[in-house]
Amino acid sequence: MAAALLDEPEGSLLQTIYENTYRTEPTEDTRWQQHRVQAILQNVLKERLQGQVYDPVRGSQTTKQLADDIRERVKALGFERHKVVVYVCLGELKGQTFSSCSRCLWDTATDGFASETFRNESLFATAQVFALYFE
Repeated sequence: MAAALLDEPEGSLLQTIYENTYRTEPTEDTRWQQHRVQAILQNVLKERLQGQVYDPVRGSQTTKQLADDIRERVKALGFERHKVVVYVCLGELKGQTFSSCSRCLWDTATDGFASETFRNESLFATAQVFALYFE
């Protein structure tokens, strides 16, 4: 990382200029670890939805809160060079079938995903996390 001074009429401004690291693969400690993310998904869904009753009015707000909570906990694991995408679907459980699919172009050596499903007497939820390594 380098810093440069820019001459401005009001004074000097410090601008941070980032240099390329030329890393094309994550280091061993920042490599995607599905089991750690899977545990987060299980914990968040169980903590937030255990004993809850499906409410169609609050459903969209609940999914946004779940996705934000999951995203923050996954980022706290230190996958700093991964773009994290979180997808949460919540619905009423009435004996119906639910199918969900997704596609993405990625590198199997550096990118990854985790998925978890939760179900109680009145609702179901699926949460998926996709992590794409960027240079």
